[in-house]
Amino acid sequence: MKYKDKVDIYDGRDNCLASDIPLEALSPLHNKYIQKVLDFVKRTAIINLGKLQNIMRKGTVGYMTSVKQDECKTMTTLDIPIVQDAPEIAERVKKLIQVPNYNGAPDDTEVLLCGNNEIMLVKMPKSRMDLAAARDVVYTYPGQALAQVLSEMYDINPDSNPDHCALIKTALYGRYPQTVQFAPGNVVGGFLKPPQLQEGVGLGYRLTTINNIVALTNKITLDAVALTSILEQGCQIETGNAAGWYERYCLLGMAYQGFNANNIVMDFVKENKSGTVGDVIGSLMERSINDGVIRQKGEKYPDILFSGYKLYATSDPSLWNAYNCAGLLAACIINVGASRAGQCVSAVLGAYPDLVAFESGGLPDPDFGRIMGTGLGFCFYTHSIYGGAGPGAFSLEHVLVRHTSGFFTPCVSAAMCLDAGTQVFSPEVTSGSMFKIKEVTDIFLNPLKKIAIAAEEIKHNIK
Repeated sequence: MKYKDKVDIYDGRDNCLASDIPLEALSPLHNKYIQKVLDFVKRTAIINLGKLQNIMRKGTVGYMTSVKQDECKTMTTLDIPIVQDAPEIAERVKKLIQVPNYNGAPDDTEVLLCGNNEIMLVKMPKSRMDLAAARDVVYTYPGQALAQVLSEMYDINPDSNPDHCALIKTALYGRYPQTVQFAPGNVVGGFLKPPQLQEGVGLGYRLTTINNIVALTNKITLDAVALTSILEQGCQIETGNAAGWYERYCLLGMAYQGFNANNIVMDFVKENKSGTVGDVIGSLMERSINDGVIRQKGEKYPDILFSGYKLYATSDPSLWNAYNCAGLLAACIINVGASRAGQCVSAVLGAYPDLVAFESGGLPDPDFGRIMGTGLGFCFYTHSIYGGAGPGAFSLEHVLVRHTSGFFTPCVSAAMCLDAGTQVFSPEVTSGSMFKIKEVTDIFLNPLKKIAIAAEEIKHNIK
């Protein structure tokens, strides 16, 4: 084993899901379930057939607004029963995308319908993903295949009906390539935003919103935390932030905060169910001392000040950070759980790090300052004079929240799971299709349990 660390994984009901798990068995590089999730979100297109049918019937294509999406209306319209004919459309699209006998392997294309046939999922075959330079093919080929299927089924072709051909293209892709990005809520999309919206190398797995994750996990708090951690740590590996010295740092944080290792998050929550953020920090200090993660620096001045204030030290900063981030998540759960309002998570993210630094006698705060810096900006942009959006509307790579090592957004996901409907930008409003998608695929069901099972299967192979 590269690292000596081993943990037990617990769910939110104190059930031990897996025991004595080597840290590396939880890594995206080894854990088969984590790899399956990352592969699925990267390879799958989401096509809104209901919206496609509606906007072509009205001619409201080419819009660029986020809300009403009706500022454009063409004279050309097309009324065809796309939703009614969705099963046949899906079968034809699948045939166009399939690549049989790729290197002797069977084709693994998947096309699924959900939401009363209004949503079509297209999982691209491995053969096309291997050929592609990046993941652009997820946003191009399914849309082009659908355009051809519609043209064939409803006798629309460039020779006899060029206007309707143009309408189909604009309905599928908006003004692109006249605009760099697709329209908001574009008919052809995916779990991740299109590649042209990615700002920075290696941030692809962050191109989704908090609310999408909350919806996919059916608002189950620790499941949403786990899925967010999977995406964040997949990103940390791709960007190189988890290289060398920092691999263990990221894996420990993911295990303790993201996967409730040794039941630490739920222990903090239960101990402080009637408490405050400060009470959680008290529990964090006590547990860290008892587990030997931190220690009192000395017995006299300057390690104990004349006021009695004690300074602490650690010989394992990465493990201290993991405990610290678990405490941060517990504090967010307690604060939001008490108010049932997701908005207050930003206050915890901004204030908790300072409180930890004071209580621990100068030990590093969560993620060595990155949580506090990000949290203060998050406070401003979800409150204050700006107040541009609720916490759940932020994507993981948003310019405000992408600056941590992946330990910030799991807390926001937890908050939106516990919110009791106070948000204008709630998951039900922004991510309705995600609630429908989880009904036809079980990949996002019980992620914490599946992570544990996958880790159990390989733990004896980690040597």
